[in-house]
Amino acid sequence: MACYRCAGGNFHFPYPLVELAPFEIDDGAAEEAVSFVSSSCPGNEYPKLISRTEGWVGNAQRSVEVYDTSQGILLKVAGSRDLFIAPHGESISKQNPREEFNQLDREVILGPALVLALALREVWSLHASAAMYKENVIVFLGESGQGKSTLAAYLSQNTNWQLVADDILPINLNASGASIFPHFPQLKLPTNAQPGIDLPENLPLKYICVLTHAEPGEMPDLQKISTAQTVQSLLSHTAGTRMFNPALLAKHLEFSTQAAKQIPAYQLIHPHRRDTLPLIKEFLEKIC
Repeated sequence: MACYRCAGGNFHFPYPLVELAPFEIDDGAAEEAVSFVSSSCPGNEYPKLISRTEGWVGNAQRSVEVYDTSQGILLKVAGSRDLFIAPHGESISKQNPREEFNQLDREVILGPALVLALALREVWSLHASAAMYKENVIVFLGESGQGKSTLAAYLSQNTNWQLVADDILPINLNASGASIFPHFPQLKLPTNAQPGIDLPENLPLKYICVLTHAEPGEMPDLQKISTAQTVQSLLSHTAGTRMFNPALLAKHLEFSTQAAKQIPAYQLIHPHRRDTLPLIKEFLEKIC
């Protein structure tokens, strides 16, 4: 049994995952993950369908089905083995624990399965990059190809800046405000270049920045946005929401509403050109 501490919690897997190596811990009390038979459940219980959708997993568009059972969540991704997520997200296992994970299994585990496991703990996975200026963490939201990762990587090359996340960033709300969790695998970066390794387990989130498209020749601009716009951005840029059951959707809406009230948010007109990056850096340092 392998145990890793990611996004503020412990996760157990029947086999080690190299992508999580920087976050491995020694949990002597870890129990074996519960085996699960997808075709039937104890007492002839049949899994109840939560959602049926499609997602980009394993370099292909695949069907994704999520079922509710008395033992937790059953996740079916086309081409991958069925995975079982324990009720509180504490473990992710498969039907036959003796079979090692293949490459597609691993991508499903580190993608939709881990996103669902976190959501069961009310930790939400933003499609986002993030950088920290001194002690101020700024999260960048935006559509794919908008330049989130490029911007965060550029900022991290400058004095007083540090990369926090490249693609997915877990976040939750607690008594002290919004917290982000850097100890989480950024799958587009090498294992030895994970930005969270040298950061605390959690950091307060200070600002949200929503990247939007710029017209040809348009220069960067940074403007405060309303609470309603911030709520919509958080709803739009959270991973896995199409897999959520009604209870998780309600909790996610409550999180988005409360987070939008607490975190200042800005719209950044982003030309996605390297010559505009120094000016954007100046804007961001000014709000910090």
